[in-house]
Amino acid sequence: MSDGNKINLLQMQKYFEGQMERIRTISDLELSENDFKSLGVKLRSLCFFTGSENDIEDFMLSIAVYSSYALIYGNVGSDFESIVWMVMNNSQYMERMHLAMLKNVYDSYGLNTFEVDDADLMTAVRKLVALHAGIPNCDKNMFYDILSDYLSYRDVATMLAEIYARLPERSRYIYGFMDKAERERMILDSRSLVNDVVDGLLDRSELVEKHSTLSLSLIDRCLMWNETGNQIIRYRVY
Repeated sequence: MSDGNKINLLQMQKYFEGQMERIRTISDLELSENDFKSLGVKLRSLCFFTGSENDIEDFMLSIAVYSSYALIYGNVGSDFESIVWMVMNNSQYMERMHLAMLKNVYDSYGLNTFEVDDADLMTAVRKLVALHAGIPNCDKNMFYDILSDYLSYRDVATMLAEIYARLPERSRYIYGFMDKAERERMILDSRSLVNDVVDGLLDRSELVEKHSTLSLSLIDRCLMWNETGNQIIRYRVY
């Protein structure tokens, strides 16, 4: 994406809309930190100056993008509510309406492939935002290195606990917004990806088809990690 400071919010929204059929998760957009910051400024201005709730609704996809990247680039430890309400109105009348609009964005753009459907809207949105943030690019190589220690690990419960404890701080922060089952599924699916990439029996298109729960960027960067020899495979059997 071009420098976000040079384009307006409508242009950013149109760009995101045009990318929806090319991505699996919002993190596949791979926005720069500058683009994220620029998007936040524009959304906060919209929230402050808007005279119609339709204005907010028209830019809900941009708010979804902003929310995931706030986990990727924002302060580790920030609570999710403060991130969301920074760019949306949380008055007693508007809070549920805005959360419902945001949840609907994932459904309408085919982004709720994780089938998150909690009765509590805030919980559902929080999980979706975290799932679409995933493992940040800055942590991916370390993530693959960690997973490569467990490719033949048979004690699944111990493995999951150890991997989660070893995650870089930001990735652990993001995974903390998911529930235990979602977090464990993502770790197991990611370990399966690393195993397949190291085996080298599947090409990219086959990996993309097989690992349908994982982001395209996680798959592509795993291939890069393997090709550049950053991995140290340590098979251990337990």
